[in-house]
Amino acid sequence: MQLKYSFKKEWAHFTRTGRIFGVIAAIFSFALSSPIIFKMGGIMMEMVYGSTEGGSGNTVFASASAGMSGDFGEMFGNIGMDEIMAVYSDAGAIFSTAIASFAGMSMLIVMLLLLAAAGGEQKKRAMIVPMCSGLDYKNYLIPKFVIYPLTVFAVTAVSVPVVGVLCNALFPNNKVSGEIMLLCTLMYAVYTLFLTCVYLSVGLCTSRPGVATVIIFLGQSFLQSIFNGMGLIDYNPFTLITLPNYMIMEGFDLSGSMPSIIVGMAISLVVAVLMFFLALGVLNAKKIDNTEEERPEF
Repeated sequence: MQLKYSFKKEWAHFTRTGRIFGVIAAIFSFALSSPIIFKMGGIMMEMVYGSTEGGSGNTVFASASAGMSGDFGEMFGNIGMDEIMAVYSDAGAIFSTAIASFAGMSMLIVMLLLLAAAGGEQKKRAMIVPMCSGLDYKNYLIPKFVIYPLTVFAVTAVSVPVVGVLCNALFPNNKVSGEIMLLCTLMYAVYTLFLTCVYLSVGLCTSRPGVATVIIFLGQSFLQSIFNGMGLIDYNPFTLITLPNYMIMEGFDLSGSMPSIIVGMAISLVVAVLMFFLALGVLNAKKIDNTEEERPEF
């Protein structure tokens, strides 16, 4: 009975405050906007390239564009405009860049939206009365580790294919195959579920959701850089957001990387479950039993 009403309370808190729509918008808006922004950038680059090559149009604009092209060439090792334009027509490269935002800025917004659920109640002392009335921490935590991670998982699982379809429709080269799109969908959905569980656990254990947001957001970027710098790309949770950058390249051995992907998913799911037990253990350790009779020491 406690668990049933805990689910109702958590779901009502998630939906009636509008946070569920914020989570959906935080992820899905990037799925729609990223390919369109890249397409607009490509159109603008074509306009600049056409004005410098064809000699038509405003002379001042053309000369300024040519100067900018020279400056960029010096900065980036004399990369030609043809190479730059190729990037803006590469569906695979733009796909991998766009979905990377789901583990970055999208998750930052999601964590900010879930501040109240990830320790905000403890910080405001809102759970003192329910806990003193007999609510178990297990029944309190289960809805949090079911509703929020699964919502993020579902929205990510819908958003990644949307990015793939838009990229294939807007950009002519290096189309993303259905197999790669499906696999990247599963990888990013599992990773965002894993990251949400870690965030909830750290926030609930510390009762400092704001600090947890900073730690998780900066920590994942730092750890991913360390792992990649050490060459540890395979067999860890960061494999799920690192390999998509290579999967869109020609000659990538997908079958050879499947064991690493499967192990990365398995580790992520195991850690997500362990985060629940960590939060449960820490909160139970903090619990003060006010009903225990104090016995005299003599």
